[in-house]
Amino acid sequence: MRIVVRNSPSHELDTLTNPEGAALRAWYGNAASREDEAVALAVIRRAKAMDGWIVCDCVSGEFQPLLAPIKQERTFTLRRLTSKGQGDPHQERRPNHAVSCPFHVEMDGSPARIDRHFHIRPIPKLAKRYVDPLPAIPDRLANLSDRELQRSAEKNDRPSRLGSILWRVLDKAQINIVPPLQDQSEFSLKNQISRLRATAKEFRVLRTWTLNALTSTWAADYWNADSRWQSLLSASREDWPPAVRRTGFMLLYAKSVSAQSIMPASSARAIDVMGKVRQPRRGDPANRGPFLVLLNADFGEDDDGPARAIQAYAQPVYNSHTLFPIESGFERQVSHLLFWLQDALFELLPDLQIRIVKPLFAMDAPSGLCRPDFVIEATYRDNPSTTLIIEAMGMETEEYRTAKAKTLPRMEQIGPVFLLTPSDLAKDQAVKSARRLLAWVIEHIR
Repeated sequence: MRIVVRNSPSHELDTLTNPEGAALRAWYGNAASREDEAVALAVIRRAKAMDGWIVCDCVSGEFQPLLAPIKQERTFTLRRLTSKGQGDPHQERRPNHAVSCPFHVEMDGSPARIDRHFHIRPIPKLAKRYVDPLPAIPDRLANLSDRELQRSAEKNDRPSRLGSILWRVLDKAQINIVPPLQDQSEFSLKNQISRLRATAKEFRVLRTWTLNALTSTWAADYWNADSRWQSLLSASREDWPPAVRRTGFMLLYAKSVSAQSIMPASSARAIDVMGKVRQPRRGDPANRGPFLVLLNADFGEDDDGPARAIQAYAQPVYNSHTLFPIESGFERQVSHLLFWLQDALFELLPDLQIRIVKPLFAMDAPSGLCRPDFVIEATYRDNPSTTLIIEAMGMETEEYRTAKAKTLPRMEQIGPVFLLTPSDLAKDQAVKSARRLLAWVIEHIR
């Protein structure tokens, strides 16, 4: 077995000894001694530190099966990189393991048990003032004895803890709210980043350190050990308990992201991330960006190396001036329509104030929780505010329709609901849909 360059298995980085290969197979086959597990852990950590893959020699030929080291919050494990079958571009270059190999993949055709429901699951708003730093460096292997009960961590749509932190800061700073035009609010990237930094002072990572103090919004700080951000992290060294790692955060506006890298707008260099760059999994990935990215970084296994990005959450936003959070390209189109609506009603009814909200957390309805895509709060002069719900029906799957059938009645208990589909915003229907929405809003505020 060999350690090779990730995505380029023809380039070798290191060769595993026979005992090391045997230890990996024994661990994965649930037949390892403690000595075997220690050897397997050392191999996986070495491959991960090299940013490489492991080539399994159970079959011969030009292409051999691949294994990717995965570093989870508390454990190390391996992911088998095999093709998904006919039509997979990796089909020839990622063969299955030999039948006798513990890493052999049973191609039974059953769907992977992964969490695809995040787009409709309400997430309660957390009241706590502390945010989670990185846990201690993993020092053990994943327990594979209950492998059948495990879920894939690679395609899980539920946001990471880091994503929840970003949402809490966005919500507290009210970046997810576009105020009425009568307020004459100014939108700029600098202004909104300043609001986020001011809000981050209200959250703590440690008792003596706020989230703001340990967060940088300037990408160059990542490579500059003499930056104020890294100097503050150095000053905090003695305050970190052994159960967590010394953790730095970066909040960056990025025009694009990939599965394991971020391209900050403030730098010509990309930041490579050891884990996954997570993001909402709705709509065409090419139309999700730009992004507001929160990443966290540590300083190596011994806490004395250069900063390294461990994980990141990329939240799609409307544009660089308005960091209004969205979840897909279609939601950006709907947001554009709502901003037009705000302008049109300001011209028609100057005394009507329109406030647009993108809920990031669940709302309470009499029959249960729900999370509308958008909420319009319309207030005419001194009259009570009227709440209207805008739902962006961007998916056509049976699962999605079933979920909406459950949550739409709850939304109707909060306020009247207006549904929009991608066909409503197609070129030949967009004007008609805009007029229909305008008339609907005016009707409900009378």
